[in-house]
Amino acid sequence: MLYSEKIKEAPTLAEYFKTVREEGFEKGLEMGIEKGIEKGIEKGIEKGKMEEKRNLAAELLREGFSVEKVAKIVKLSLDEVKEIGKNL
Repeated sequence: MLYSEKIKEAPTLAEYFKTVREEGFEKGLEMGIEKGIEKGIEKGIEKGKMEEKRNLAAELLREGFSVEKVAKIVKLSLDEVKEIGKNL
């Protein structure tokens, strides 16, 4: 192939930048989706831990433990434990 033919087939600078920009956008989108999934998983785990604490607090209150003792054991605030107690 002659040099002049290779030049005709080569992308223009504008085409090259367009391709690079599109590839960068796609990569950024993929990274954003991955981060979003990771954050969603983290939030779900935290929500599950909090739900477990609340369930344990409710069980301890049903067993007759004081609000103060439950708050200390489960590591929830007194107000949170009192609120759980109201809903029993």
